[in-house]
Amino acid sequence: MPDEVTYFAKDDIICPVCGIAFKREELRLGGGRLNAGELTNELRRTYIPTQKYGAINPLIYPITVCYSCLYAADDFDFLSLPQKAVESIKVYHDIRAQYLIKIFERIPDFQEKRDLFSGAASYILAMSCIPFFDRKRFSPTMKIGIYSLRSAWLFSDLFLETKDPKYQELSLLFYKKAAEFYDTALNNQNKEPIDGAKSLGPDTDKNFGYDGMLYVAAVLQYKTAHFVEDPYEKLRLFEETKRILSKVFGMGRKAKDKPEVLLNFSREIYDKLGEETESLQVSLNQIEGNTPETPPEEGE
Repeated sequence: MPDEVTYFAKDDIICPVCGIAFKREELRLGGGRLNAGELTNELRRTYIPTQKYGAINPLIYPITVCYSCLYAADDFDFLSLPQKAVESIKVYHDIRAQYLIKIFERIPDFQEKRDLFSGAASYILAMSCIPFFDRKRFSPTMKIGIYSLRSAWLFSDLFLETKDPKYQELSLLFYKKAAEFYDTALNNQNKEPIDGAKSLGPDTDKNFGYDGMLYVAAVLQYKTAHFVEDPYEKLRLFEETKRILSKVFGMGRKAKDKPEVLLNFSREIYDKLGEETESLQVSLNQIEGNTPETPPEEGE
């Protein structure tokens, strides 16, 4: 029906792992269904619910999942699975199923319309499958970073919807996982180029490209650094994050060619980092300079 938010594609998709045929759910984009809101400083697009269609979350749809063997990948990767990876993905079916049961206490029905549960589960499955793809052609490390960040967002949404604290904990876990994989992808580009990721997002509405990747890597490092207890390690992470951000907003003509929103967010967080770095340095100097006083001798 034209008033519905999604539809199931007419043509079947044949799973390259188990051969099952199924139909992919597609999001309808027209008719005022998506009412774009603000962009967060993590480059996540928010959407304002409409009276006619209610709340729509585009993040739950990009991953194609075979309901039978639980093979999952981006819609543009799904049919490109290397033949040599098929048997490995078959072998790990039970492990993928156990992941979902451990997190959700059930396996979502991927033949039904997507919701937050099946949307988040689709990314968990994709993270399990993408390592079997060729590193140089498909950039699995970068994709796991993006999938982890989107999972963190969706688990945060699930927490807001259910008030179940386990989803808040899972959101934090996947933020940390995203920070780790963004950092690895950034530092291993000589071994695994990132251009195998069709879009660096990180959300579905806009591709912020390489500058966006640098920015998100810095933001994730900044956010997760607050959980580091060692003040010297935290200071090192702050300085490293500032260095990455300085690459994003740059200088002169290069800066003018970059999205204004990215420049503004980068400078805003860079300034916050400067304040926190200075405060942390003052605290460390006080600690280092705080030597015990020699007690006065009796009679003085």
